[in-house]
Amino acid sequence: MNEQELLAIHRRGVYTYNDMPLNTDRTLSQIADLAPESTMTIVLEALRELVDYELAVILDYDGEDTLRVHTATGPLSGPRLHRFSLSLANRPDLAALLAAGQPHLFATDELHVDTYEEILDMPDGHSCLAAPLSFNGRSIGLLTLDHRSCGIFSPEILSFIRVISRLIAIALRQSESTRLLRENNTRLLEERNRLLSRETGAFTDFIGSSSVWMEVIDLVKLVASADSPVLVLGETGTGKEEAARAIHRLSARAHGPFVALNCSALPASLAESELFGHEKGSFTGAQGLRKGRFELAHGGTLFLDEIGDLPPEIQPKLLRALQEGRFERVGGESGVDVDVRIIAATHVDLERAVAEGKFREDLFYRISVFPLHLPPLGERGDDVLLLAERFASRLRERSGWESLSFSPEALENLLHREWPGNVRELRNVIERAAILCRGGTIRAADLDAGERSRSRNGSKPASPEGTLPGFEEMQRRYIAEILARTGGRIYGNEGAAALLGMPPTTLQSKLKKLGLK
Repeated sequence: MNEQELLAIHRRGVYTYNDMPLNTDRTLSQIADLAPESTMTIVLEALRELVDYELAVILDYDGEDTLRVHTATGPLSGPRLHRFSLSLANRPDLAALLAAGQPHLFATDELHVDTYEEILDMPDGHSCLAAPLSFNGRSIGLLTLDHRSCGIFSPEILSFIRVISRLIAIALRQSESTRLLRENNTRLLEERNRLLSRETGAFTDFIGSSSVWMEVIDLVKLVASADSPVLVLGETGTGKEEAARAIHRLSARAHGPFVALNCSALPASLAESELFGHEKGSFTGAQGLRKGRFELAHGGTLFLDEIGDLPPEIQPKLLRALQEGRFERVGGESGVDVDVRIIAATHVDLERAVAEGKFREDLFYRISVFPLHLPPLGERGDDVLLLAERFASRLRERSGWESLSFSPEALENLLHREWPGNVRELRNVIERAAILCRGGTIRAADLDAGERSRSRNGSKPASPEGTLPGFEEMQRRYIAEILARTGGRIYGNEGAAALLGMPPTTLQSKLKKLGLK
C-alpha cells in the first residue's frame, strides 16, 4: 500500500481491522484544527479502540542519535516517561529496527532489552511491539506498544500496525509541521505586537496615556502572542473585558470567535450546560442538542468573567476541560475536543478564596499563568479626560447632540472626583450629564446631579468659584491630551478632529491660536 492509498484512507475517514472500524475521521482529519500537543494523544486513544495496550508511546527521532518521548498514554504512562529519552549509541537493537523500517513483535522467549527499563519494571515475557515511523523514506520516530500480560499482540495485529503506523507517521509529521508553523507565527506576532503603537485599532476601546496604563498595554501586547491562559485582575468597572478583547485581537486567534461568559450569573443547576452544552433529552426541557460556550469558542478565545463566583461543583469539570482540551456534554457519552484559549477575570482575591477553601487551588494555578492587573481609574491621572471625550464622541452621534462639549469647570470636576465604579461609573456619569444639558455644554452641576461621589480629598467637587485655570489653558490641556492619544494625527476616523467632534480645519486654527503644534 503506497502513501497515495494511505491518504485516500485518510480522506475516507474509516479503516477496518477484523471488521472493526477505526474512526480516522475523529483523529487524522481534524489534525489541522487541533493543538499539536493534543493530536498524537487522540491518535493513540483511537488506536486503543482496536489494540489492547497498557502503554503506547510515540518517540521523536532527531535523525542522528536520540529518541525522545513525544506522546505517551495508557495505564502505565507517567510523568517520568514523558521526560524520557535515549541514545541509539547505547541501543543498537533499536537503531537496527529503525534502519530496517519494519515493525517487530517480540516473541515471549526472545531476549531483548526493554525500551523503558530505566523507569518501568515490566515482567518477563510481557507483550511488546515496536514499529518505526517513516515519511518519504526517512525515519522520523518510533511507535511502541506494551502490555504486562503475555500473548496480547498477535501476528494479525502486527500486520495491522504495519499499515496504521504509516498513517500515524503522516499524523506525526502534520503535527510537527503545525507546531513549527505556530512557533513561527508566535514569533511574528511578538515582533508585530512589539512594534504596534497604542493608537492601533486593537486598542480602540482601551483608552489611556498615563504611565500605569502604558505598562498595561505593553503587557497586553506581550502576552497576546503567547496563547497562555491570562487572569485579568482589577476592581469592578476597570475594563477587564476590553483587556481580554484586546488580547484576542492581537493573538493568532484573532479570526476565531471571542465568547464571553459571566460566571457570577450562572446558577449551579445551569452552569455545566452553559459551559459544556447538553444532549437532546439529557434533562427536562432539553429538546435538542445545544453547544456550550467551550464549543462555540473553538479556535478562538473563551472569556470567563468573574470566575471567582463559579459554583464549586463545576470547578473540577472546568479544570479537566482546561487540562485535556476535552469534555462531555451534559447527558453525553463521547468526548468533545476543543482548542480554546482561556482568559479569566475577577475582582476578588482568588488567593484568599483558595486559602478559605472557596476556590480550587489547582484551578487557580491553571488559569493564572499570566496575571494582568488593571489599575483603578483614580490611579490613572488625566486618562479620565480621554475617556470622557471618547464617551462624549459616541453620544454626539445621537440626533441633536452634535454640539455636546465640556465646560472648563466640568473638566476640573472630572479630574478631582473619586471613581469607586471606575470607567463604568464615568460612562454613566457622562451620559446622565449629557441628558441633563440636552446635548449642549456639560457643566459641573450636570456631573454632580444625583451623584454621591466626592472629591479625592473628601470635599465636594470643585465649583466655578474655586481656583481654576483659565478657559484657554483648560482648552490647551484638553486638546493636548487628545493629540497625545492620537499620536499627533488630526485627520481620519481616529484622528484628533474626529475625537473632538470638529472639522480638521477648525482644529488646525485652534491649535495655532493655542500655540500647539
